[in-house]
Amino acid sequence: MNLFKWKIFIALVLSGATVGTPAIVFGVGKASLSRVGARLSAEMNTICVGEPLICKLKYMYETDSNAPPKEVLHGARVDVIDSNDHTIVQRYRVFPSLLFRERTKGLVTYSGDFSLFWNTQTKEGLIFDRPGRYEVTLTYQADLDQESFRPLSVVVKAASKSNLRALALLSDPNDYAFLELGEHDYPDRRPERMAHLKKVVEQCEGTLLAKWSAGRLGVEYFEEFHRKHPSFIKFKAKYRGGEIKEPLFDQALDYLSMGTDLPDEFALRENVLYLRSRVEFIKGDYEKAASLFDELAAKYPHGEYGKRATRAKAELLELQKREPVQAPRPWVSGWSRLLPLFFVIAAGIFLIAYLLVVKKRAGSRGK
Repeated sequence: MNLFKWKIFIALVLSGATVGTPAIVFGVGKASLSRVGARLSAEMNTICVGEPLICKLKYMYETDSNAPPKEVLHGARVDVIDSNDHTIVQRYRVFPSLLFRERTKGLVTYSGDFSLFWNTQTKEGLIFDRPGRYEVTLTYQADLDQESFRPLSVVVKAASKSNLRALALLSDPNDYAFLELGEHDYPDRRPERMAHLKKVVEQCEGTLLAKWSAGRLGVEYFEEFHRKHPSFIKFKAKYRGGEIKEPLFDQALDYLSMGTDLPDEFALRENVLYLRSRVEFIKGDYEKAASLFDELAAKYPHGEYGKRATRAKAELLELQKREPVQAPRPWVSGWSRLLPLFFVIAAGIFLIAYLLVVKKRAGSRGK
């Protein structure tokens, strides 16, 4: 499956899973709603070269529905121009996550986040690949009010030395796709992609790209660990008992811990928090796992994992109550552990001495 089709698939799955109404998602049996406007915004309007622009898109409708309309999934496109009115991308298809539905002043509003990072139209590199001022606007659609097309102003600053180093390490455009989506056109080259991200983490500490790379690596290693150990309960018992060592688990923990430093608006961060809560559960740190569930519920209440966080925390606490408390092992000093060996050696020495005495007496009688 190529990258473009994959993004469509993910958008459909996420939206369908969140709302649970495939008829609307695929446009079956439901009439289109009366759309009246849209609003484009960004939490951070200033980024550096090599960083993504995270945008929020809202579509407003006059009539009610229990699911987002198909137009949001398939009709969302933006144009990006620089300060010289040079078109960077035109009619660029985006895929809002569609995590939130609310009523605002009598209108039904659907909101979702999307990122502008790697140029999937040309597959040649970044959308914002040089410093300057840019404008992002929704591509014109007749059923939207004039306010919908107000430009979103973006300032792109020069990359720092660490950022430039990170960009150099991500030498293949497919590295960007793997970083953003965990997928690319050449699955057999996954180890190469992983190696590139590791170098970014190791050599570009503190940069956004390093945190992003760590988050992606954490998710990848956790999924690999889960395939190897499908039962967390069985693995947890062996791990806590010191019966097993698993590098995949340790790597997942290390990278997920670094990935939690991502800004809240990154879609990947929600997944990172959720997977880290599972890692902390396996470690037996219920307090840390519970705090991660609290953060998920507070920051991603409409997300795939945030919606489950409150229930997951309750289940975690109930499991903690039922889990038997392991009695501490009695302390035994190092010398105490060696006592049996001393007894064996002493017994051996005594036996040898006894045999020598017996032999000597027997020799005396023979003279």
